Amino acid sequence: MFQLDRSFLRHPRLQFLTDLVPVEEHLANIERFINLCYADEGWNVTQHGRVVALRGTDQHRLSSAFKASLYLGKYRDMANTDRFLHSMVSAGHSYEPIRGETVLFLYLGVGKTVYDHLVTYTVGRPTRIAGGQRANVPWGFELPVEAKNPEEYEEELERIRNVIRLAKQERVEQMQAARAKLPVGYIMPPFLMEFSEEALIKTVFRQRLFEKGAQGATVEVVADMMQACLALDPVKWNFLIDYHGPHLQQWEKAMRTLRKERYTVRQLAELAGVDPRAALDLDLYQLLMETLGKLPPSMWERMR
Repeated sequence: MFQLDRSFLRHPRLQFLTDLVPVEEHLANIERFINLCYADEGWNVTQHGRVVALRGTDQHRLSSAFKASLYLGKYRDMANTDRFLHSMVSAGHSYEPIRGETVLFLYLGVGKTVYDHLVTYTVGRPTRIAGGQRANVPWGFELPVEAKNPEEYEEELERIRNVIRLAKQERVEQMQAARAKLPVGYIMPPFLMEFSEEALIKTVFRQRLFEKGAQGATVEVVADMMQACLALDPVKWNFLIDYHGPHLQQWEKAMRTLRKERYTVRQLAELAGVDPRAALDLDLYQLLMETLGKLPPSMWERMR
């Protein structure tokens, strides 16, 4: 039985309007129907932080195993779950076997800003359910990661209260009209997004996690998505992350610098602050990454 981790309700940057929105009751119903609609049907449901992975279509990597076998013309062992990773990914070949495989995510306590960042990934996104845009009420306010003076945002919570009052209590405005008064950082009611696995590893995780510069709250939620995927299938996702992870940005920078400057091993040793003779016995990959592969701080890091 799947149990919803409610610890996100105590997140230091989230303020829930529990006096106006029966959050606990909603979560109890969501948990009940996650079990009825997904867990009881045999889907492996995982959660990390504010993200629940409800359904990963490539369960046990058998679907991608079958498709990889057809792709490569291997018909005797079509349940070989290592074939796609070790014969295709490691060789830099097609990602066709996971192109149609998706992960369906449920987002809880996530702000509109993060929603807007995620919804831009149209490639490989078969569906989105944006509850809160027209009918459902917001659940509260998410303080920006970069906020230096939290007290300056207290009035935003009152703006959200006023929208709920106008649309749901006094009913003087429709929700789709009253939502225009909402601040950018309001907490969306729970919503769904589905991504292809190829889009996740090549685009979403790369641009929002592996490359520096993504907005702080989005990094936090996408990190939850990646951890939920790792819980779904640690073998597959650890392998894919190893081939697409953040080290690639460092490696590309090191190679560009090396190609331009034509450093010798002696010069690399000087950059690392080690004796040139000792450098001959060092791990060359590590030496390159720690010298030429250092990345500049992102805008958000400089702000901090």
